[in-house]
Amino acid sequence: MLRRLLLAALVAAPAALPARDAAPARPAWIETLPDAPGRIYALGTADLTGNEGAAITRAADRARLEVVTRLRATVQGRTSVTTRTSETQGAGARPTGGGDRQVRDEVSVGARAEDLPGLVVERTHSDPATRTVYALAYLDISQARGALAARLDQTRQGRLRIADEQSRKARWRLRKVQEDLNRIDESISLLAVTGVGLDLRPVLQTERTAVDKALQGMEGKPLPPLDLAKTAMGLRANVTLPPGLQAYLEAQIVECGLLYRNMNPDLILDISFTGGAKGPEFIFADADVYSGVTYRTNAQMTIMEGGGVSLTRPAPLHVDQSGSPEGMVNQFRRLFERRLPKLIGEVQSEMQ
Repeated sequence: MLRRLLLAALVAAPAALPARDAAPARPAWIETLPDAPGRIYALGTADLTGNEGAAITRAADRARLEVVTRLRATVQGRTSVTTRTSETQGAGARPTGGGDRQVRDEVSVGARAEDLPGLVVERTHSDPATRTVYALAYLDISQARGALAARLDQTRQGRLRIADEQSRKARWRLRKVQEDLNRIDESISLLAVTGVGLDLRPVLQTERTAVDKALQGMEGKPLPPLDLAKTAMGLRANVTLPPGLQAYLEAQIVECGLLYRNMNPDLILDISFTGGAKGPEFIFADADVYSGVTYRTNAQMTIMEGGGVSLTRPAPLHVDQSGSPEGMVNQFRRLFERRLPKLIGEVQSEMQ
């Protein structure tokens, strides 16, 4: 009898439904920017289409640029869209969303966002319902001032290391110090609206005068040209390269007329890879719900002088291939063969 009652109860009882995961709540900082002493906050957005990682990067870039724009930088360049959203809910009613899109026709600022220390992206949020990614960035004013003071001291040390050296390389390095001082000056100008960093201007002007004087001392003097046959180049990469590729790249350096030496080289060929689920990889898979799996190699290479100062702009080394990674190493080699001579030519032009 008891067994029949238990069986009847089991049949009559409705099956338990699996609990659904609650949708992640919209962060409060999307509606109202945080307010903290010594910090300037801004919000950036991007459409969530295709690769989510790329959308997060776009939103983060826009958030940083929005911080810089709030500092009243001179804005020029391309268009950026910053979207601010709001959500209201009446008693017993469903939430309703609204928003406005602020289009800035000019986004490339006089002082580049990446040059402003203390500017970081604190949080990001992806909203599949609205197909939007949000990023929250802030500038720590005190940290920015401290970092600018440290950079100013580094430029001074760089000038002192050159001393009375009379060469094309020394002249180029002084010009780079001059450019660094100009970028520091732009960043100090950005912070001026906060009243922070103005105490650095006298030191900046003293350094600028010293660099100008050193450059004037080289004007009109016959400086020896850069001799590639007596110039040693080392190779540096941030990933473990496939078997045989390291030796191939070293041979290409020699093929271009330089010596190859990793110990105290005159020049450094730096190859920086990005991408990969757990950090930089030479080849990584990028899965997309629309286009399937694409194998990629994303890198850029720069020639630096032995002290680590960049002599050239980064040259892209990008290889994409669907379906299989087979043959991508050979594509990378061919791309490297075309780009390296051009970079070396840039160095020779810089040293003229």
